[in-house]
Amino acid sequence: MADTSAEAVVIRQAEWPLKQFQAEKVWHVSQGQGVTVAVIDSGVDSAHPDLEGQVLQGAGFIGDPRDNGQSDISGDSHGTAIAGIIAGTGKANAGNGMTGLAPKSKVLPVRVTMNGTAEPTAIAEGIKYAADHHAQVINISIGTTTPDPLLREAVTYALGKDTVIVASAGNDGQNGNPPMYPAAFPGVIDVTGTDSTGNFWPVSESGPRVTLAAPATGIYSTNDRSQYVKADGTSYAAAYVSATTALVRSAFPRLTAGQTVRRLISTARRPGSGNHDNQYGYGLVNPLAALRAPVAANGSTANPLLSADPLGKAANAGERWVIGISAGVGAMVLAAVSVWIFARCRTARSIKSISSASAPPGTKPRTAGKTRRTGGKKQNFRA
Repeated sequence: MADTSAEAVVIRQAEWPLKQFQAEKVWHVSQGQGVTVAVIDSGVDSAHPDLEGQVLQGAGFIGDPRDNGQSDISGDSHGTAIAGIIAGTGKANAGNGMTGLAPKSKVLPVRVTMNGTAEPTAIAEGIKYAADHHAQVINISIGTTTPDPLLREAVTYALGKDTVIVASAGNDGQNGNPPMYPAAFPGVIDVTGTDSTGNFWPVSESGPRVTLAAPATGIYSTNDRSQYVKADGTSYAAAYVSATTALVRSAFPRLTAGQTVRRLISTARRPGSGNHDNQYGYGLVNPLAALRAPVAANGSTANPLLSADPLGKAANAGERWVIGISAGVGAMVLAAVSVWIFARCRTARSIKSISSASAPPGTKPRTAGKTRRTGGKKQNFRA
């Protein structure tokens, strides 16, 4: 029986990024239908009430391959959280569950990691698998500080298959700010984070490689066993950009991957200068503007991120640059924190698990302390 108590609606009410994105208006244009988003991560719990029917049969390059990636073996349900942000239906708890930004898209789970670590070989295999299985968007919320040649080869392969690749920038901005791969490879949308007030979160990584910014703090999403989680990280910022990409590819199916990337860049809400910014990239991802902007008749079909000057190229190609259509979207940047282990990293941290039914009214679950994994202490509540 669905719980309709005050705690049951906390997830839906707490999804502040949807409010900033004006999701109700966005969904009148597109909900991501017909688009497959590959989640290269720890697997996805396909049995979660908000993900039932949303998770395709994928692959497990680590763990038991027989489950097709449809279980999350990470211990912190990182992949499940990413999937919820992208394609959660919100059907749990009488419609008060976790709703993703692209709720009619489908998730292709590709498990390459567990316990916060992954071999570059597995990630590379996962990327190629996703491209070969018709994923129009690939979300990679893990990474490494090493520009592994196998990873780069896999990225090049997927880009050649007309796939948009979105990856998290990482959350080591206060510890050397190293480039994170595959996010920093040419052609990949490198996503950094900001906080809910619109300020750049200094823990998030920055630099000339950054493409877009998106929500990354205080993010609620799906967790294992019908639970939910609240967490921080550029992992989640990347998921919001992947969801936005799914919305655009659904609404404009004839656009190439390169044109889709160009559209996301050209409609992003610009930082103060109007040019590329090392913290925000080309701006805050703006789903509504990306869906409403006219399609350029003479725009280049190439991926602008393979150019040394994506912004200039897009402008010269005759694209119309839309500077945010709502002041509300400007407050939408959130920052990210993250965890990386050895040369391998997962870009999320500081998490707490909740559900809608076990917390006393008025109480708030504790946030876990910082850890080099996305696990840590959790307070669990079942839905």
